[in-house]
Amino acid sequence: MNGNRLLRLSAATFARIAAVALLAFLAATAIRYGLIERDDLGPACDLKDAPWWCPARMFVIRAFLHQGFSITSLALVAVAAWRRAAWAAYLAIAVGTAGVVLYDFRGSALGLIGAALVLARMAGQRQQDAESQHR
Repeated sequence: MNGNRLLRLSAATFARIAAVALLAFLAATAIRYGLIERDDLGPACDLKDAPWWCPARMFVIRAFLHQGFSITSLALVAVAAWRRAAWAAYLAIAVGTAGVVLYDFRGSALGLIGAALVLARMAGQRQQDAESQHR
């Protein structure tokens, strides 16, 4: 019975991780192909009256150039592990996934994997706590 509960907890954690990663992947893909890689948008941002979305485009480009996605996802993993904060781990998964899609591979992937491990450990601890309270 305890194994079944742990399996259900693991499956639920995995489903949440997959959902967050999928949403981040879709958003980052839309940004990458709709805002960053389009050749016609760069010159539009050079105009004096640049469109409203140009600062967002430049923010994403600068984040890539300065490993912003990697640093942010790894920092969120550290917060999640230190404070046992699931919100920080899920945010690290989102930022890490976006970083992988938006050209910031190594550190973003480490943040993504680290956050998944933190969440798995937290699920295991919840299972242990439930077992100790049941006894």
